[in-house]
Amino acid sequence: MINLIPQTAKSSITREYWMRVVSVWFFTLSGAVMIIATLLIPVFALVNSQITAYSESAEAAISEVDKYTLSSTALVRTSQDAARLAGMRNEARLTDFVELFEELENEAVTIERIELTKKDGDLDPISISGLASTRQALADFREILLENERVEKVFLPISNLAEDKDIKFAITVTMKQD
Repeated sequence: MINLIPQTAKSSITREYWMRVVSVWFFTLSGAVMIIATLLIPVFALVNSQITAYSESAEAAISEVDKYTLSSTALVRTSQDAARLAGMRNEARLTDFVELFEELENEAVTIERIELTKKDGDLDPISISGLASTRQALADFREILLENERVEKVFLPISNLAEDKDIKFAITVTMKQD
């Protein structure tokens, strides 16, 4: 029966047939895409909400880690300061040495100047200068210094003993290191 149709009508029918086939496939594919899109929208929304929730919790965790880091560095610094203070409590203060020498001072020996210096936590030898009424008073002062348990050695230059009375002296005292 197809042979009875004229050639021009035949080509128009073939074209119409293929247009219908293409349009059916197009509508079928668009329907499938619509169905897939409809099924993917809830999944997309769920994944997006989970990503948002996880990113918020990650940001909160990062801020907590930052707070922890700040507090841990502050804690370390504070413990170092506390250890340093505890060590300083055990160290002798320079005023303790000044008080010691002032206690040993008497009416025959007058201390005019005390020079104290610390270097790297260690006390350098102490220079004491003053005025002694007699040579014997100066020698006795040296002996009193040596008798103290905190004093290691006392250096009294011979030149200080050149005069008999009203002797200006300079003594170097080395303290025992703890």
